[in-house]
Amino acid sequence: MNIIQKQAVDFYKYEFDEYNGYEDFIQCVRSQLLEYRKETHKLEFVDHLMTLLKQDYDNHLKTCNFQKEKGQCPININYENSLFFIQNERDELIENLQGIEFTMPERNQINESVQKIIADLELIKMGQELTYDDLVDELNELKEFYFLNKKNWSQMFSGKLLEMVASGVISEAISKKIVATISENYEGLIQ
Repeated sequence: MNIIQKQAVDFYKYEFDEYNGYEDFIQCVRSQLLEYRKETHKLEFVDHLMTLLKQDYDNHLKTCNFQKEKGQCPININYENSLFFIQNERDELIENLQGIEFTMPERNQINESVQKIIADLELIKMGQELTYDDLVDELNELKEFYFLNKKNWSQMFSGKLLEMVASGVISEAISKKIVATISENYEGLIQ
């Protein structure tokens, strides 16, 4: 969990109350977003808030007394309205992303590339579970840093690869395969 996600968890814990109206919560969200300068930081914050809201909403639905009576549960209405307005904020943030920041399709494309790398690395898993698990953890951790701009994220990615090669976690040949996979699927990410 990165620092913005931790801030979202703390904010959610103190500001959202499923029994109160959504209006105050949304105003607090909008106010909190003003604290961030970069659109990607705001997007990271809003994305994590949505995740927290959805998780709690799904948990509430399991025990809701009004499961068959749509629109009767004030808690459901609060969650649904909160998610609606958070989604609106998210859509606006995505529209305002600059070219040096990751767009949602770019994030998804990179996530697919990372998953392809992990699938390709199944070959080294045989007898090397520790190496494989370390590598998978390192690659999955990169998904938490999309709030960085493309250049900084690329440098972090390259640095992780270099560190894994230097420490012997992966071989130089595997590192080259990882770079080739990323280059094939997302041209220009690694310079």
